[in-house]
Amino acid sequence: MAKKAKRLCKWKEDDIVKKFDKFASIVKNPAFACKKCGRVAVKKKWLHKPTELK
Repeated sequence: MAKKAKRLCKWKEDDIVKKFDKFASIVKNPAFACKKCGRVAVKKKWLHKPTELK
């Protein structure tokens, strides 16, 4: 069974540094923002409480 991807809301500074290329691809041209932490992502699957940016 595939491991579930960690949502951006849970990423720590160390996670961002270690996986910066992945992080950059997730936040480039965002379409959603998290109501919980304010992070943005291209797909809502990366956020806990996504809301569409208009």
